[in-house]
Amino acid sequence: MKFVKILGASLALALAGCASFTMNEVAPVTMPSMASYTNKPNVFVEFMFYQGLPTSASAIEVSAAREELKPKLQKLLTDSELFGRVTMDEFEKQPGDYKLRLKVYNHPANGGELFFAFISGLTLGVVPAMAHDQYSMSLEVLDAQGQRVGMGNNHDGVETWMGILILPLVAYTPRQAVTDTFGRQVNALLKQMVEQNQVKYSSLKAVETRG
Repeated sequence: MKFVKILGASLALALAGCASFTMNEVAPVTMPSMASYTNKPNVFVEFMFYQGLPTSASAIEVSAAREELKPKLQKLLTDSELFGRVTMDEFEKQPGDYKLRLKVYNHPANGGELFFAFISGLTLGVVPAMAHDQYSMSLEVLDAQGQRVGMGNNHDGVETWMGILILPLVAYTPRQAVTDTFGRQVNALLKQMVEQNQVKYSSLKAVETRG
């Protein structure tokens, strides 16, 4: 039965149009300017993407989704101008670096949504269907000794509509909606991290010693 539901969802996507829209639960934020600081924290970022609930031990890591979003995350971290050096490669981590552990959980669609996608597929998209993807994100901040110094989380979602009536809106692609939601969630957590002083900034310059 599960296979039939998935097949129906696939038919709805293949034979009709689909359009995705962000739920906008996390509002866009203005990143704090740290340009006046001479010394900014260096960070190693560990990024994980899971399918399942954050509270579920059965959540499955989805490496393909992680790799798809990695360039977006790298750009967000660089464009924020909050850090001195950013790496997502553990072999490039250096002593003194903070560790940012970012986790994203994509909650599975419920049976009702799969049922309507199945009906939409059977009717070749005449009956529209909607699926709601939820995204829970957490950012854990660890200092150079591996001690947690901060933790934040938020939640947002993406709605995807399927059906012939959606064809005029197909420019609103699922990739665009997910990327937009991801960016707003990451920036909100980074802003919170800075405002709560979870990482240290300094304007002090090294003193030159003369012999």
